[in-house]
Amino acid sequence: MITYRKFFHRVQQRILSQARKIATAKGLRVYLVGGTVRDLFLGRPEVDLDLAVEGDGLSFAGELARQLGGRVVFHERFLTATVYWSGERVDVATTRREFYPHPGSLPEVEPADLEADLARRDFTVNAMALPLNAGDLNVIVDPFGGRLDLDKRILRVLHEDSFSDDPTRLLRGIRFVTRLKFTLEEKTYCLARQALMDGYLERIAAERYWQEFFLLLKERRPVAAWEGLIELGWRGFPEAGLPDMVAGRRVEKLLYQWKWWGKGPLDPSLVYFLVATARLKAEELEDVLEYLNFGRKKRNKVYAARRLLPVLTPSLMGRQLPLSREKGMAPEVVIFALAMTGWSQLPPWV
Repeated sequence: MITYRKFFHRVQQRILSQARKIATAKGLRVYLVGGTVRDLFLGRPEVDLDLAVEGDGLSFAGELARQLGGRVVFHERFLTATVYWSGERVDVATTRREFYPHPGSLPEVEPADLEADLARRDFTVNAMALPLNAGDLNVIVDPFGGRLDLDKRILRVLHEDSFSDDPTRLLRGIRFVTRLKFTLEEKTYCLARQALMDGYLERIAAERYWQEFFLLLKERRPVAAWEGLIELGWRGFPEAGLPDMVAGRRVEKLLYQWKWWGKGPLDPSLVYFLVATARLKAEELEDVLEYLNFGRKKRNKVYAARRLLPVLTPSLMGRQLPLSREKGMAPEVVIFALAMTGWSQLPPWV
């Protein structure tokens, strides 16, 4: 028997133990689902907690938060909730089916059994479930062959309308492919190319587009994800076209050196964001900052990068010490400015 519980740290084990007790007391069927099961089989070092409840998932989440002494945020429209306790996040959902009124719209949901819930998901590797009371990785619900696709290291959609129903799956799929070093299954690849060619990604609300895209920027290799999208036919942002790929590759090198030199903490996703949005007009950028709910500190770094790049460009292009260096530029702004002006190595004065 291959026990799965060793893959969770102490706080997660406490949460799962409490969840099992509640499920038993209420006679509910509760499952670990989606990315949790996928990452368990991949043996990844950090596993998130995603639970699906056949029954009232919102009530279950509320009881879990109460017994743990945590807090809960409900999303009644989608029959989901998020429990926060001791620095851990648990996503809880009522098993449900989805309907899309039109391509790119938010889904309408209704309660359903586990089979229907798994069938509504994006990729086969995310459509597996493990009963919460199981102690063995072999006790698995896998109606679409997700475990076999994991072994083959491929990403496969569940049905032909997957990308048209929810075009954000195009971004999500490339995010998974890049993170897991998988490849798109042949038919899935063709469906993705066709969906991009038909402009489905432009049909979703700008807020959803940018929220999903920013998740991609948080991955370890965002530029590889951009390349994957371009290979599928992505034309970039409607307002600004493709990101500067050359600058993105310079950012990779500069961030590696920054970490190697032990220069201190910074936010890599923000540097990639600055590169990706460098061609946006000021008013369009402001909309994006609203979509992503950037706080004051992050916004100030974005504004500083926009303001200082034209000032720094002449000296940086001439490989000179920029006069603005003494003004306390944020490290994200420094790396962005270096990458945009042709630097692939950190200069001694950084």
